[in-house]
Amino acid sequence: MPSGRAARLTLVPAKLDGPRPEVIFLDVGDTMVRAHPSWAAVYRHVLAGFGVVVDEARLGVALEHTFGEGGDHPEGPFEASAEASYQRLKSFDARVLAALGQSPQPDDFFRALESAFGERSAWWVFEDVPAALATMRESGFRLGVISNWSWSAPELLHTLELARHFEMLVISDRVGYLKPHSGIFEHALAVAGISAAQAIHVGDSVRADVRGARSAGIRPVLIDRHPDAHGRPDVSAATGGDGCAVDADVPVIRDLNGLLDLLDVPRPPGVAAP
Repeated sequence: MPSGRAARLTLVPAKLDGPRPEVIFLDVGDTMVRAHPSWAAVYRHVLAGFGVVVDEARLGVALEHTFGEGGDHPEGPFEASAEASYQRLKSFDARVLAALGQSPQPDDFFRALESAFGERSAWWVFEDVPAALATMRESGFRLGVISNWSWSAPELLHTLELARHFEMLVISDRVGYLKPHSGIFEHALAVAGISAAQAIHVGDSVRADVRGARSAGIRPVLIDRHPDAHGRPDVSAATGGDGCAVDADVPVIRDLNGLLDLLDVPRPPGVAAP
């Protein structure tokens, strides 16, 4: 979701500080995929099927406002079950409708919306992702996901043909903790069987990914795929997807090819260096 204006930082390190990581954890939304063509477009399509026509700009504002309010439950621990996950999604979607001034919808609407976001067509996999993931695996890195997502995230990652790259899928609604709570990161470390010093975590949110990883002792890397939106010429200044300023010692990359550069791994054939 939207971000604030950038704050000037020092130059991004050419290499990742510390020892070579054994495991690379990655966020999902706005790190590897984004809604296609947008969150608002998917909502509008489902709403239209229930006879509700809304302006896309107003819907975008309602979504932004609801995301900005945060969740209606604490970072954890909370119930980790398929039904509890659905109820959290339903609560969020009901708040979006309320922000639009729309009447409550039947349960079929919320189920249809959940199903729509589970379709391949609702998501765009960033072009650099498949080859970069394959290159990291071929270079000996173990890969894992740490994501704030609903219960259906593993199925979606399989649908998007991304799951095969990952040894572990650590999903908030299946663990009972939301990033930035250290509990989800500690769970991932336990599943991987490694110490925090052996891992890095890559994500687009300063609050959830950078600060969350650091709370568990994991080295963070911020990915900022929208530098032009911040009106800056390079990645030496960044706020992350949540508008929070990132500390100057945190590496900032534009895509996963930038992560390969940090790891001192050759880019895939045909992918030019910056």
